[in-house]
Amino acid sequence: MFSNISNKKVYEQVIEQIQDNIMDGTFKKGDKLPSERELSETMGVSRTSIREALRVLETMGVVESKQGEGNFICSNIEKSLLQPLSMMFRLNEGSWSDIFELRNILEIECARLSAIRATDLDCRELSGIVEKMEKETFGKNRTKVLVELDKKFHNLLSNISKNYLIESLFITTSTLFEKFIEDARYKIISYDASKGSAKLLNQHKKICEAIIKKDEYMASEAMKEHMKYVIENTLE
Repeated sequence: MFSNISNKKVYEQVIEQIQDNIMDGTFKKGDKLPSERELSETMGVSRTSIREALRVLETMGVVESKQGEGNFICSNIEKSLLQPLSMMFRLNEGSWSDIFELRNILEIECARLSAIRATDLDCRELSGIVEKMEKETFGKNRTKVLVELDKKFHNLLSNISKNYLIESLFITTSTLFEKFIEDARYKIISYDASKGSAKLLNQHKKICEAIIKKDEYMASEAMKEHMKYVIENTLE
């Protein structure tokens, strides 16, 4: 599992060995790592180097430390993605249009895959959300409720895609830019309401219908239309 390593950049080599054990399947999500003493003895390095490596891995979201229990391989992949994605965005001086372009790609693929992979239960749950949207669209004080329903609809599509990487990236972007995405939802729903329009509702209906019919092309096109409307009326 582990081998003796040299003193050059010791903590980095410790990190590499732990990562190698994850990549080859030795360690899986939620697995407990050997104690610092065991790692130190097995690798032939100081416990200080082990602690330094574990701190870096924890910052990366690969390892999580539980008080009184030890160190574990992170079971929450979104946490692992959040920090590096956040740093990439900040270091590259990312713009809000970058976020929308990423979400546009994810949303369209989620819709397509959902049309292929949705179960009867998935379709019923999606239809239930759309029915609530229809009720709220023509009700009073609707904006806040519609924002939550919109969030549930799109999060559910990422889950129905049955691709944990897509779902994890989707949830990570939502977490990372939660305030901005929430503000964008409020803006577009308020815009739609000010036009006396049920356009958003009809777009969600089309996506839902395409998924129920298992028509991946129609689902993709319906989502493209929806995202075009959202982007145009949010970033204007």
